[in-house]
Amino acid sequence: MFKEITDVFNWLNNAGVFAFLLVLIPAVYKLVKPLLTHKVQTEKNVQAQQALELGLKFANVIVPEFAVLAALSKSNRKKESIRFVNSQLTANGFDLDVQTISGLVEKAYQAYKVSGGDNHAPVVTPAPTEVITPEEGTDSNA
Repeated sequence: MFKEITDVFNWLNNAGVFAFLLVLIPAVYKLVKPLLTHKVQTEKNVQAQQALELGLKFANVIVPEFAVLAALSKSNRKKESIRFVNSQLTANGFDLDVQTISGLVEKAYQAYKVSGGDNHAPVVTPAPTEVITPEEGTDSNA
């Protein structure tokens, strides 16, 4: 009889621990999940910010190089710049979509234009003028 009573108490004890864990685990999960989600999101934001900064640095390096290549058309210069920035980011473990990289290249090009490096502006060559000096004489003496 004593063994049966002990078994009942042990069963209640085990069932209580099981019930306690059954309540505790979801409660802890509900408390910890927002914190972990926020931490993961923060890490993703930091990584995305690093990728954007590095991509802009690569774009600032390559845009002036491609801007002076007369052998490439304007669209090919942009395509090659995007390809270069994408390959460099991939080599460094970052992955950005093409639209974002295109925006970074465009931003670098606009900064390049503002700094005076735009070679797409028409080149203005002054028309030659004829200047007659008094030593040369005039056409009326002929």
